[in-house]
Amino acid sequence: MKYREQDLERLHTVLYQILAQIDSICKKHSIPYFIQGGSAIGAFYNKGIVPWDDDIDVGMTRDNYNRFLEVAPAELGDKYFLEWFGSEENTPFYFAKVKVNNTLFVEDIWKNMDIHHGIFIDIFPYDRIPDNKFCQKIHRLKAKFWINCFIGKEIWIWRHCGECKIDTPLPKSWISCAAIKAVCSVMSRKAIYNKMCRVLGRYNNKDTEYVNIVRMPKDQIRRKYIENPVNMEFGGMQIPVPDCVEEYLRHHYPNLRPVLPVEEQINHAPYKLDFGSEQ
Repeated sequence: MKYREQDLERLHTVLYQILAQIDSICKKHSIPYFIQGGSAIGAFYNKGIVPWDDDIDVGMTRDNYNRFLEVAPAELGDKYFLEWFGSEENTPFYFAKVKVNNTLFVEDIWKNMDIHHGIFIDIFPYDRIPDNKFCQKIHRLKAKFWINCFIGKEIWIWRHCGECKIDTPLPKSWISCAAIKAVCSVMSRKAIYNKMCRVLGRYNNKDTEYVNIVRMPKDQIRRKYIENPVNMEFGGMQIPVPDCVEEYLRHHYPNLRPVLPVEEQINHAPYKLDFGSEQ
């Protein structure tokens, strides 16, 4: 679907409400966090969500992420739901989401899954990565493999070695699919999740320069930038962003610009959007 202008504006309002709730919990429990990626671009150029964007992404170091998972359920109340493997065992996501109850933001790829489909903000755990470039590559390969096993144990999203449960299979070689299928056939999902977390956090006790979501090199950021975030205006709030935010953004987005051509204004318009009783 494509957004009507009024729906996108209303979605922004709901996202700011979720972020305000996250910010309140983090302040109450002294949990550092920061907004990342396109959300940081919005803070840098627009003092809010980029006009055509439709999400907010939050990052936390792994220890702070784990603390958030512990305290957030009691703080969120009945209006929100914290989705992660510990609260929804069939989630396809290796990270957490704060979702609004009684709303729908059904992503096309997951539309056939029996999960909470509410409007959400992603919360990504950042883990330390080795300084050596070759070791970084190996770490990412291992992490991606176990993330794929975590997903594949619940829903098969590739063409080979199983019945694909999404409309358009994602690209993956037969050999990779066979390896994922082999793991899924002998390990429980909980065991896979625990192994995935151990691999992601392999270097968290090391004094490394960078942290990363691990998925790709451009997602890495200097530890000192997120350990000393700065507040910037974002949707009428003062929200933490990485220090030296422009350097971080230009690493992540080499062609960083305040305005993109219409054909490059990409968002994640859902299969179905419903604000329900949300005001």
